[in-house]
Amino acid sequence: MNTSTAVNNPREVFARVDFQYRWRTWALFLLLIGWGLWSLHDGFVVYPRENAAWAQMDERVDRPAKPPHEQSAVLFNQIIGVVLTICSVPVLAWRSYRSRGAYRLVGDTLHVPGHPPITFAQIRGLDLVRWDRKGIAVVEYGQEAAAPRRLILNDMVYERNATDQIVDRIEAHLNAQDASTAST
Repeated sequence: MNTSTAVNNPREVFARVDFQYRWRTWALFLLLIGWGLWSLHDGFVVYPRENAAWAQMDERVDRPAKPPHEQSAVLFNQIIGVVLTICSVPVLAWRSYRSRGAYRLVGDTLHVPGHPPITFAQIRGLDLVRWDRKGIAVVEYGQEAAAPRRLILNDMVYERNATDQIVDRIEAHLNAQDASTAST
């Protein structure tokens, strides 16, 4: 069963957040926070402790020529630990914000998070330059007198089939509109 299209209204298309995108967002967050915490532990606890143990060894007895961890390795782990730990939460917040809500096309009205409802009559253009390779379509919309606004439809973030249906319907509308102006 296709969950992205409403059963009672075939003209309604509903694209929820893609499960794989949400899963990858959490995996990225766990990777960043895990690596950050591990580097913090190594840089501030383990490496200094091992270097201190090396410094206390008797130089005449089986002491290696250099400490087990160079100062640059300690500093690198400290910096990476702090940066990754601090960046992990904003990255999670940004990716979650980017994938909030859903795309919804009801009749000829498009609802996209962060934008007012847009009718097909308000759509000025559709940029499909990155569509085939990346699944990103840019829709220009607005009133004739105002500067155009843009919104992005991304089929990696939201369900691919439903997003593709929305882009196809917008493209068909624009092609029909071009054909009607060309014939007059």
